[in-house]
Amino acid sequence: MEVIELQPEIDYVKIGQRIKSARLEHGYSQADLGALVGCSNNHMSHVEVGQTKVSLPMLLKLAYVLDKNFDYFLLDTPYAKCESIINSEISNKLNQCSATTLITVSRILDALIEQQDMLLAGEQKD
Repeated sequence: MEVIELQPEIDYVKIGQRIKSARLEHGYSQADLGALVGCSNNHMSHVEVGQTKVSLPMLLKLAYVLDKNFDYFLLDTPYAKCESIINSEISNKLNQCSATTLITVSRILDALIEQQDMLLAGEQKD
């Protein structure tokens, strides 16, 4: 049986920041969003600043109401899937770039991948 390595503690502040960002995108107040997901604006405020840990059922409701993929709320945590980061964060930023900037970004990525490969090759020799 394979032992699963424990991940770092969940950063509820970062999740709260994502909730706030999505709420503002929709133009909701904390009271509006709280009413939509069944909690008070005071509770929503505490969730957004990380004073209260958001529950899984609440996070699922928030994802539905805010029209976000569940992974969106985990993007700043170690639990985000690489595909979610690529699809949500990086593609949005790349869409704002000019052709010249995209060429530069591509070259930077090539250099980073080459460096990563060299580091991995060095670790495998040890």
